[in-house]
Amino acid sequence: MKEKNNEIKVSIVEINEISYKQTKLPIPIEEIVFGENLVFGLIFNFDISFEDEVLKHRTLIRFVIEKIKEPIIELETELVYHVINIKEVVKVIKEGEMDIDDNFLATITGVSLGTSRGILANNTKGTPLSKFPLPILNPAEILKDLETAND
Repeated sequence: MKEKNNEIKVSIVEINEISYKQTKLPIPIEEIVFGENLVFGLIFNFDISFEDEVLKHRTLIRFVIEKIKEPIIELETELVYHVINIKEVVKVIKEGEMDIDDNFLATITGVSLGTSRGILANNTKGTPLSKFPLPILNPAEILKDLETAND
């Protein structure tokens, strides 16, 4: 079978744990309820090289006890993807602004979140915080929420 010239192929080139920080719990573990007083936040950052057909997807995850300013967990990961025909899914609108195909972005974000979840589980193994894994999330919904928040 002949390959199409504009077929998108994605592979993971690197998985990097950029940083991890876990602090002492400010309240007893028995008082922590995920989704009530323990909440999490996500921040995403992208770096794209069209020349090398590389997309770097950074994910920052913070777990915070409400009413406490400092995170009790902070994990930053970076997945580096090689994307053959990246220009089919990432378009430059103007300098510093890009349009990334929604399905492609949701897929990459899902893989990055799943990988980050595994790294987080490994880092919290054997600690009281291992009871609070990053939940399974719908990347399309997360991206939709982020887009709405940025409008």
